[in-house]
Amino acid sequence: MTSPDRRRRTAGLVVAAVVAVVAVVTATAQDSRASGYQSRDAALRREVGRLMTDSRVTASSARVGVMVQDASTRVPVYVRYANTPLMPASTQKVFTAAAAMNVLGSGYRWNTDVLAPRAPSAGVVSRVYLKGRGDPTLMEKDLTALASALRSKGVTRVAGDVVGDPTYFDDQRYSPYWSTGYASDYYAAQVSGLTLAPDTDYDAGTVIVNVTPATTVGARPRLTLTPPSAARTVTLVNQASTGAKGSATTLSLSRRSGTNFVTVSGRLAVGRSTAKKWVTVNEPALLAARAFRDRLVAAGIRVDGSAVKGRTPTGQTLLARHASMTLGQLLVPFLKLSNNSHGEAIVKTLGARTGRPGSWADGTAALRAFAARVGIDVRGLRFVDGSGLSRSNRLTPNQLAALLDKVQRTSWAGTFRAALPVAGADPVRWTGGTLASRMKGTSAAGNLRAKNGSLTGVSTLAGYVTGADGRRYVFVMMGNYGGSSTRPVEDRLGVLLAGWRMTNR
Repeated sequence: MTSPDRRRRTAGLVVAAVVAVVAVVTATAQDSRASGYQSRDAALRREVGRLMTDSRVTASSARVGVMVQDASTRVPVYVRYANTPLMPASTQKVFTAAAAMNVLGSGYRWNTDVLAPRAPSAGVVSRVYLKGRGDPTLMEKDLTALASALRSKGVTRVAGDVVGDPTYFDDQRYSPYWSTGYASDYYAAQVSGLTLAPDTDYDAGTVIVNVTPATTVGARPRLTLTPPSAARTVTLVNQASTGAKGSATTLSLSRRSGTNFVTVSGRLAVGRSTAKKWVTVNEPALLAARAFRDRLVAAGIRVDGSAVKGRTPTGQTLLARHASMTLGQLLVPFLKLSNNSHGEAIVKTLGARTGRPGSWADGTAALRAFAARVGIDVRGLRFVDGSGLSRSNRLTPNQLAALLDKVQRTSWAGTFRAALPVAGADPVRWTGGTLASRMKGTSAAGNLRAKNGSLTGVSTLAGYVTGADGRRYVFVMMGNYGGSSTRPVEDRLGVLLAGWRMTNR
């Protein structure tokens, strides 16, 4: 998410924040499950223990919890502070994904409807409503299809407004648990019941600013937007310049709070290809409504009114419907690319099952209820969002391991497992995901499937790996630290498990 070629995601992302040592519930290294250790695992347990003597793990500013268990028997192999609640970062997405698969089902689709007060009369409808139900994958091409569907039904004129309806979700579009410093950044997009994605990574609630250098050093680069209809919503303030050939790219974007004024600053060298930068939008529903109005006009439908935001009254007539990809299909970009907007759309969709507009409060309550219902001990667990972006979320290694264990015994386990990033595997987008560059050339490459997470002072990894003798492991390592990152030790743990044979001594 941080570079033009789109190899830009890290799970949960390293965001600018003050490094703080997490406050943790007191726990002992000898977790209660350790009494279940088997003698055959003594050698492996010693080797994992040696990894955990690394100074990055043992530092006084670090809190590191680890759980390794046999995936078939649930027998613990190694346990370290496994009942300690820690910040999970994006490993929390496995909980969100599992709860959604359990509650909504793999075949769940988000519908976006076009409605009017009544069927067209002589080709005319008084107004149209574009009612969203939280689809994080809706794109301008889908609006084109909806407009074509109206034209095919004989609609030639909309006498009033095009109303974008986001009320399936509540109006709290930005989490109070997120830093306001994230507000322009694509990974903290506003969450709306009606939103639009500019790309096939489905970065809902954002637009792409395309920056093309001028031919003269010092001149302003050319700026355009994707989708093009976003130009009706987003105002670009061009403070960027074209740098000398070979100079570094230093482009940055910022959106003025509460507006869609986006300032582009920095430099792009002469001769460089067009750079793409993602930025969030304020009021995503209005962006979608304006884009739909444009698509109606392009389809040959006259629109007399404006694009506005509002609520669809009861008793309206359905004119057209777009159904999203299935939830099972969405898990791939959600987990592989660690897409935060998907996590928040999912959690608010779960919240909407209460009959109230989908909210973070109801959605995260649904996550906790799911955990309790499937038999996971919820002591110390805390969810405040669906993506893990907030530093207020808490999970224990035991809770993550228990979830991963239960998931592998479901009917949708294959779908879930296939959506996890794969260590050291290309292509980045749809195979390796956020683990594509890690553990390359080792026994873990192409083998270990896991969700990683990163925030400032947080690194986590949780998933599945198969040893050299075919034994399968569930493993979790969660590091909250004030000094050096514990990520290198995560990789060493994954490689150790992937290469282990029970004959090793």
